[in-house]
Amino acid sequence: MNKSTFFTGQPIFAQLLQFIPRDMIRRITAEHNADRYCKRFTTYEHLVTMLYATFNHCNSLREVTTGMLAAEQRLNHLGVRYHPRRSTISDANNRRQADVFGAIYYKLYQKYAG
Repeated sequence: MNKSTFFTGQPIFAQLLQFIPRDMIRRITAEHNADRYCKRFTTYEHLVTMLYATFNHCNSLREVTTGMLAAEQRLNHLGVRYHPRRSTISDANNRRQADVFGAIYYKLYQKYAG
């Protein structure tokens, strides 16, 4: 029995990201002023990167960047314009307040829990 190497449809991770409305992320980002002084690595891209790290059980930033580099052709499906470097992720983790991600979580919880 031959296995097909032609995959159709979207990856599961992209399907999960469809449950996170981008306009809600933009509103919360603006309320918390989370993208202030950020040129390329937005709050949405940061969220996608951290979710990618969680779903793939990454233990270090090196694993995150290597995994995203390997899937660089599919990053457009995730809404990420380029694969971030370790220093970019590290700086974003230090500078961006955790409150913005807490607000995103609670908005998603309100939307889907009820």
